[in-house]
Amino acid sequence: MTIFHIGIDLGTSRTSITTSTGRRLTTITCVGYPKDVISRKRFGKEYLLGSEALENRLALDMIWPLAEGVICEDEKASEATGIILKHIITEALPEKKETDHIYAAIGVPAQASIKNKKAILEITTDFIKKVLIVSEAFAVAYSIDRFDECLIVDIGAGTTDLCRMHGSIPEKEDQATLKAAGNFLDHELTKAISEEFPDVQLTPQIIKRIKEKHGYVSNVSDPVEVTLTSRGIPSPYDITDILRESCLKLTDPICKAIQDLVGTFDPDFQEKLRNNIIIAGGGSRLRGIDTAVERSLQEYGGGSAVCVQDAEHCGSVGALKMCMEMPEAYWEKI
Repeated sequence: MTIFHIGIDLGTSRTSITTSTGRRLTTITCVGYPKDVISRKRFGKEYLLGSEALENRLALDMIWPLAEGVICEDEKASEATGIILKHIITEALPEKKETDHIYAAIGVPAQASIKNKKAILEITTDFIKKVLIVSEAFAVAYSIDRFDECLIVDIGAGTTDLCRMHGSIPEKEDQATLKAAGNFLDHELTKAISEEFPDVQLTPQIIKRIKEKHGYVSNVSDPVEVTLTSRGIPSPYDITDILRESCLKLTDPICKAIQDLVGTFDPDFQEKLRNNIIIAGGGSRLRGIDTAVERSLQEYGGGSAVCVQDAEHCGSVGALKMCMEMPEAYWEKI
Protein backbone atom coordinates (compact mmCIF):
# COMPACT_ATOMS: atom_id res chain seq x y z
CA MET A 1 0.00 0.00 0.00
CA THR A 2 1.22 3.49 -0.94
CA ILE A 3 0.15 6.70 0.77
CA PHE A 4 -0.12 9.73 -1.51
CA HIS A 5 -0.14 13.22 -0.01
CA ILE A 6 -1.91 16.02 -1.88
CA GLY A 7 -2.63 19.70 -1.34
CA ILE A 8 -5.74 21.25 -2.88
CA ASP A 9 -6.72 24.90 -3.19
CA LEU A 10 -10.49 24.64 -3.63
CA GLY A 11 -11.44 27.90 -5.29
CA THR A 12 -14.62 29.53 -6.57
CA SER A 13 -13.16 30.02 -10.03
CA ARG A 14 -10.22 27.60 -10.19
CA THR A 15 -9.12 24.56 -8.21
CA SER A 16 -5.44 23.62 -8.02
CA ILE A 17 -3.72 20.45 -6.81
CA THR A 18 -0.10 19.67 -5.95
CA THR A 19 0.91 16.08 -5.17
CA SER A 20 3.75 14.38 -3.34
CA THR A 21 4.71 12.84 -6.71
CA GLY A 22 5.54 16.31 -8.05
CA ARG A 23 2.51 16.93 -10.26
CA ARG A 24 0.63 20.21 -10.38
CA LEU A 25 -2.73 20.69 -12.10
CA THR A 26 -5.39 23.38 -12.25
CA THR A 27 -9.00 23.14 -13.42
CA ILE A 28 -11.84 25.61 -13.71
CA THR A 29 -14.28 24.90 -10.87
CA CYS A 30 -17.37 24.16 -12.93
CA VAL A 31 -19.41 21.22 -14.22
CA GLY A 32 -21.71 21.26 -17.24
CA TYR A 33 -24.64 18.86 -17.60
CA PRO A 34 -26.20 18.26 -21.08
CA LYS A 35 -29.43 20.24 -21.46
CA ASP A 36 -31.37 17.68 -23.46
CA VAL A 37 -31.25 14.50 -25.52
CA ILE A 38 -29.46 16.27 -28.39
CA SER A 39 -26.62 17.57 -26.21
CA ARG A 40 -26.34 14.18 -24.47
CA LYS A 41 -25.97 12.50 -27.85
CA ARG A 42 -23.44 15.11 -28.97
CA PHE A 43 -21.14 14.72 -25.98
CA GLY A 44 -21.75 11.06 -25.16
CA LYS A 45 -21.25 11.55 -21.41
CA GLU A 46 -23.16 12.65 -18.35
CA TYR A 47 -21.18 15.83 -17.72
CA LEU A 48 -18.26 17.96 -18.89
CA LEU A 49 -15.69 19.57 -16.63
CA GLY A 50 -13.62 22.71 -16.47
CA SER A 51 -12.51 24.35 -19.70
CA GLU A 52 -14.29 21.72 -21.82
CA ALA A 53 -17.57 22.60 -20.12
CA LEU A 54 -16.93 26.31 -20.52
CA GLU A 55 -16.20 25.93 -24.25
CA ASN A 56 -19.50 24.07 -24.76
CA ARG A 57 -21.60 26.04 -22.26
CA LEU A 58 -24.40 26.91 -24.72
CA ALA A 59 -25.48 23.26 -24.76
CA LEU A 60 -25.02 22.69 -21.02
CA ASP A 61 -26.58 23.53 -17.69
CA MET A 62 -23.56 25.04 -15.95
CA ILE A 63 -22.93 24.52 -12.24
CA TRP A 64 -20.40 26.68 -10.38
CA PRO A 65 -20.64 24.85 -7.06
CA LEU A 66 -18.67 27.26 -4.87
CA ALA A 67 -20.11 30.65 -4.01
CA GLU A 68 -17.98 33.05 -1.99
CA GLY A 69 -15.46 30.26 -1.54
CA VAL A 70 -17.79 27.74 0.11
CA ILE A 71 -20.06 25.01 -1.24
CA CYS A 72 -23.54 26.14 -2.20
CA GLU A 73 -26.28 24.61 -0.11
CA ASP A 74 -27.90 22.32 -2.64
CA GLU A 75 -27.47 18.72 -3.68
CA LYS A 76 -26.30 19.54 -7.22
CA ALA A 77 -23.50 21.76 -5.93
CA SER A 78 -22.28 19.08 -3.53
CA GLU A 79 -22.34 16.50 -6.31
CA ALA A 80 -20.45 18.84 -8.66
CA THR A 81 -17.81 19.60 -6.01
CA GLY A 82 -17.24 15.88 -5.50
CA ILE A 83 -16.95 15.31 -9.26
CA ILE A 84 -14.38 18.11 -9.60
CA LEU A 85 -12.26 16.93 -6.66
CA LYS A 86 -12.33 13.28 -7.71
CA HIS A 87 -11.48 14.18 -11.32
CA ILE A 88 -8.50 16.41 -10.52
CA ILE A 89 -7.13 13.84 -8.05
CA THR A 90 -7.47 11.04 -10.63
CA GLU A 91 -5.73 13.20 -13.24
CA ALA A 92 -2.92 14.07 -10.85
CA LEU A 93 -2.43 10.50 -9.54
CA PRO A 94 -2.86 8.14 -12.52
CA GLU A 95 -0.65 5.53 -10.81
CA LYS A 96 -2.89 5.20 -7.73
CA LYS A 97 -4.24 1.69 -7.10
CA GLU A 98 -7.41 0.74 -5.23
CA THR A 99 -5.42 -0.37 -2.19
CA ASP A 100 -3.51 2.93 -1.97
CA HIS A 101 -4.55 5.73 0.40
CA ILE A 102 -4.76 9.49 -0.11
CA TYR A 103 -4.07 12.04 2.62
CA ALA A 104 -5.19 15.53 1.60
CA ALA A 105 -5.04 19.06 2.96
CA ILE A 106 -7.76 21.22 1.40
CA GLY A 107 -7.69 24.99 1.56
CA VAL A 108 -10.93 26.86 2.33
CA PRO A 109 -11.69 30.50 3.24
CA ALA A 110 -10.41 31.56 6.64
CA GLN A 111 -13.84 31.81 8.25
CA ALA A 112 -15.63 28.96 6.47
CA SER A 113 -18.38 27.66 8.70
CA ILE A 114 -18.24 24.29 10.44
CA LYS A 115 -21.12 23.22 8.21
CA ASN A 116 -19.09 23.80 5.05
CA LYS A 117 -16.06 22.01 6.48
CA LYS A 118 -18.30 19.04 7.25
CA ALA A 119 -19.69 19.16 3.71
CA ILE A 120 -16.17 18.78 2.27
CA LEU A 121 -15.48 15.83 4.58
CA GLU A 122 -18.72 14.13 3.51
CA ILE A 123 -18.08 14.74 -0.18
CA THR A 124 -14.58 13.24 -0.09
CA THR A 125 -15.24 10.27 2.19
CA ASP A 126 -15.27 7.73 -0.68
CA PHE A 127 -11.92 8.63 -2.22
CA ILE A 128 -9.77 10.35 0.45
CA LYS A 129 -8.60 8.49 3.56
CA LYS A 130 -7.76 11.51 5.71
CA VAL A 131 -8.57 15.18 5.24
CA LEU A 132 -7.15 18.27 6.89
CA ILE A 133 -9.19 21.45 6.35
CA VAL A 134 -6.92 24.52 6.35
CA SER A 135 -7.22 28.27 5.88
CA GLU A 136 -6.22 29.28 2.35
CA ALA A 137 -4.22 32.23 3.63
CA PHE A 138 -2.42 30.01 6.14
CA ALA A 139 -1.61 27.58 3.30
CA VAL A 140 0.04 30.45 1.42
CA ALA A 141 2.17 31.25 4.47
CA TYR A 142 3.15 27.60 4.72
CA SER A 143 4.11 27.56 1.05
CA ILE A 144 6.64 30.38 1.42
CA ASP A 145 7.76 29.42 4.94
CA ARG A 146 6.61 32.67 6.52
CA PHE A 147 5.61 32.03 10.12
CA ASP A 148 7.08 35.17 11.64
CA GLU A 149 5.24 38.50 11.84
CA CYS A 150 3.70 38.92 8.39
CA LEU A 151 0.26 39.50 6.89
CA ILE A 152 -1.03 37.21 4.13
CA VAL A 153 -3.65 38.63 1.74
CA ASP A 154 -5.12 35.93 -0.50
CA ILE A 155 -7.40 37.48 -3.16
CA GLY A 156 -9.49 34.75 -4.76
CA ALA A 157 -12.64 34.82 -6.89
CA GLY A 158 -15.24 34.35 -4.15
CA THR A 159 -13.44 35.78 -1.13
CA THR A 160 -10.36 37.68 -0.02
CA ASP A 161 -8.76 36.00 3.01
CA LEU A 162 -6.38 37.82 5.33
CA CYS A 163 -4.27 36.16 8.01
CA ARG A 164 -1.78 37.57 10.52
CA MET A 165 1.17 35.27 11.19
CA HIS A 166 3.11 35.52 14.47
CA GLY A 167 5.09 32.32 14.87
CA SER A 168 2.18 30.06 15.85
CA ILE A 169 -1.14 28.83 14.48
CA PRO A 170 -3.34 31.91 13.86
CA GLU A 171 -6.28 32.58 16.18
CA LYS A 172 -9.73 33.67 15.00
CA GLU A 173 -8.94 37.35 15.58
CA ASP A 174 -5.88 37.03 13.33
CA GLN A 175 -8.05 36.21 10.32
CA ALA A 176 -10.63 37.97 8.17
CA THR A 177 -12.68 37.06 5.11
CA LEU A 178 -14.07 39.66 2.71
CA LYS A 179 -16.60 39.26 -0.09
CA ALA A 180 -14.66 41.90 -2.04
CA ALA A 181 -12.81 39.56 -4.40
CA GLY A 182 -12.57 38.61 -8.09
CA ASN A 183 -16.29 38.00 -8.69
CA PHE A 184 -17.12 41.26 -6.94
CA LEU A 185 -14.74 43.06 -9.31
CA ASP A 186 -16.35 41.33 -12.31
CA HIS A 187 -19.75 42.61 -11.18
CA GLU A 188 -18.51 46.17 -10.67
CA LEU A 189 -16.72 46.21 -14.03
CA THR A 190 -19.76 44.85 -15.86
CA LYS A 191 -22.00 47.48 -14.27
CA ALA A 192 -19.58 50.33 -15.03
CA ILE A 193 -19.08 49.39 -18.70
CA SER A 194 -22.82 48.87 -19.21
CA GLU A 195 -23.60 52.29 -17.74
CA GLU A 196 -21.02 54.03 -19.95
CA PHE A 197 -21.78 52.03 -23.10
CA PRO A 198 -25.38 50.72 -22.77
CA ASP A 199 -25.45 48.93 -26.13
CA VAL A 200 -22.35 46.75 -25.77
CA GLN A 201 -22.76 43.00 -25.35
CA LEU A 202 -20.99 41.56 -22.32
CA THR A 203 -20.59 38.06 -20.89
CA PRO A 204 -18.81 36.90 -17.71
CA GLN A 205 -16.06 35.41 -19.88
CA ILE A 206 -15.48 38.71 -21.71
CA ILE A 207 -15.24 40.58 -18.39
CA LYS A 208 -12.81 38.02 -16.93
CA ARG A 209 -10.54 38.32 -19.99
CA ILE A 210 -10.51 42.12 -19.71
CA LYS A 211 -9.78 42.00 -15.98
CA GLU A 212 -7.03 39.39 -16.21
CA LYS A 213 -5.28 41.09 -19.14
CA HIS A 214 -5.67 44.78 -18.29
CA GLY A 215 -6.65 45.11 -14.60
CA TYR A 216 -4.66 47.79 -12.74
CA VAL A 217 -4.80 50.10 -9.72
CA SER A 218 -1.66 52.17 -10.33
CA ASN A 219 -1.90 55.94 -10.72
CA VAL A 220 -0.87 55.83 -14.38
CA SER A 221 -1.45 53.35 -17.16
CA ASP A 222 -1.24 53.08 -20.90
CA PRO A 223 -4.66 53.56 -22.50
CA VAL A 224 -6.79 50.43 -22.25
CA GLU A 225 -8.76 49.96 -25.47
CA VAL A 226 -10.80 46.81 -25.95
CA THR A 227 -12.94 45.53 -28.80
CA LEU A 228 -16.56 44.97 -27.83
CA THR A 229 -19.65 44.29 -29.93
CA SER A 230 -22.93 46.13 -30.18
CA ARG A 231 -25.63 44.13 -31.99
CA GLY A 232 -22.88 41.99 -33.47
CA ILE A 233 -20.77 44.91 -34.75
CA PRO A 234 -17.28 45.09 -33.18
CA SER A 235 -15.84 48.49 -32.25
CA PRO A 236 -12.99 49.78 -30.06
CA TYR A 237 -13.86 51.18 -26.63
CA ASP A 238 -11.58 53.11 -24.25
CA ILE A 239 -12.16 51.76 -20.73
CA THR A 240 -8.98 53.05 -19.05
CA ASP A 241 -10.69 55.09 -16.32
CA ILE A 242 -13.62 52.68 -15.93
CA LEU A 243 -11.21 49.81 -15.32
CA ARG A 244 -9.15 51.64 -12.71
CA GLU A 245 -12.19 52.91 -10.78
CA SER A 246 -13.68 49.40 -10.75
CA CYS A 247 -10.43 47.87 -9.53
CA LEU A 248 -10.19 50.47 -6.75
CA LYS A 249 -13.60 49.31 -5.50
CA LEU A 250 -11.89 45.96 -4.90
CA THR A 251 -8.68 47.23 -3.35
CA ASP A 252 -10.20 49.88 -1.05
CA PRO A 253 -11.96 47.41 1.33
CA ILE A 254 -8.92 45.12 1.23
CA CYS A 255 -6.68 48.00 2.28
CA LYS A 256 -9.14 48.89 5.05
CA ALA A 257 -9.02 45.28 6.36
CA ILE A 258 -5.21 45.39 6.27
CA GLN A 259 -5.27 48.62 8.31
CA ASP A 260 -7.60 47.01 10.86
CA LEU A 261 -5.41 43.91 11.28
CA VAL A 262 -2.29 46.06 11.63
CA GLY A 263 -3.96 48.51 14.02
CA THR A 264 -5.21 45.78 16.38
CA PHE A 265 -1.91 43.88 16.50
CA ASP A 266 0.57 44.00 19.40
CA PRO A 267 2.01 47.55 19.09
CA ASP A 268 5.56 46.31 19.58
CA PHE A 269 5.22 44.25 16.38
CA GLN A 270 3.03 46.48 14.19
CA GLU A 271 5.95 47.94 12.27
CA LYS A 272 7.25 44.50 11.39
CA LEU A 273 3.76 43.36 10.34
CA ARG A 274 3.07 46.27 8.01
CA ASN A 275 6.47 45.86 6.39
CA ASN A 276 5.82 42.19 5.62
CA ILE A 277 2.59 42.03 3.60
CA ILE A 278 2.34 39.19 1.09
CA ILE A 279 -0.35 39.28 -1.60
CA ALA A 280 -1.45 35.99 -3.20
CA GLY A 281 -4.31 34.58 -5.27
CA GLY A 282 -5.54 35.64 -8.70
CA GLY A 283 -6.04 39.21 -7.50
CA SER A 284 -2.31 39.56 -6.89
CA ARG A 285 -1.95 39.87 -10.67
CA LEU A 286 -3.64 43.29 -10.70
CA ARG A 287 -0.94 45.71 -11.77
CA GLY A 288 0.05 48.07 -8.96
CA ILE A 289 -1.84 46.32 -6.17
CA ASP A 290 1.31 46.06 -4.02
CA THR A 291 1.90 49.80 -4.37
CA ALA A 292 -1.76 50.54 -3.59
CA VAL A 293 -1.47 48.57 -0.34
CA GLU A 294 1.71 50.42 0.58
CA ARG A 295 0.03 53.80 -0.08
CA SER A 296 -2.84 52.85 2.23
CA LEU A 297 -0.37 52.44 5.11
CA GLN A 298 1.36 55.81 4.80
CA GLU A 299 -0.45 57.31 7.81
CA TYR A 300 0.55 54.23 9.83
CA GLY A 301 4.22 54.89 9.18
CA GLY A 302 4.50 53.21 5.77
CA GLY A 303 4.62 49.60 4.75
CA SER A 304 6.00 47.10 2.27
CA ALA A 305 3.99 44.63 0.16
CA VAL A 306 5.07 41.98 -2.33
CA CYS A 307 3.13 39.62 -4.61
CA VAL A 308 3.86 35.88 -4.66
CA GLN A 309 5.53 34.54 -7.78
CA ASP A 310 3.27 31.52 -8.33
CA ALA A 311 -0.26 32.81 -7.76
CA GLU A 312 -1.83 29.73 -9.33
CA HIS A 313 -0.27 27.00 -7.18
CA CYS A 314 0.97 28.79 -4.06
CA GLY A 315 -2.02 27.69 -1.98
CA SER A 316 -1.94 24.04 -3.06
CA VAL A 317 1.84 23.84 -2.53
CA GLY A 318 1.40 25.13 1.02
CA ALA A 319 -1.46 22.71 1.65
CA LEU A 320 0.73 19.82 0.47
CA LYS A 321 3.60 20.85 2.75
CA MET A 322 1.18 21.08 5.65
CA CYS A 323 -0.30 17.70 4.73
CA MET A 324 3.13 16.07 4.85
CA GLU A 325 4.37 17.81 8.01
CA MET A 326 1.38 18.17 10.35
CA PRO A 327 1.32 15.91 13.44
CA GLU A 328 -1.32 13.19 13.58
CA ALA A 329 -3.29 15.10 16.23
CA TYR A 330 -4.28 17.77 13.69
CA TRP A 331 -5.86 15.33 11.28
CA GLU A 332 -9.53 14.52 11.09
CA LYS A 333 -10.20 10.90 10.19
CA ILE A 334 -12.93 10.03 7.74
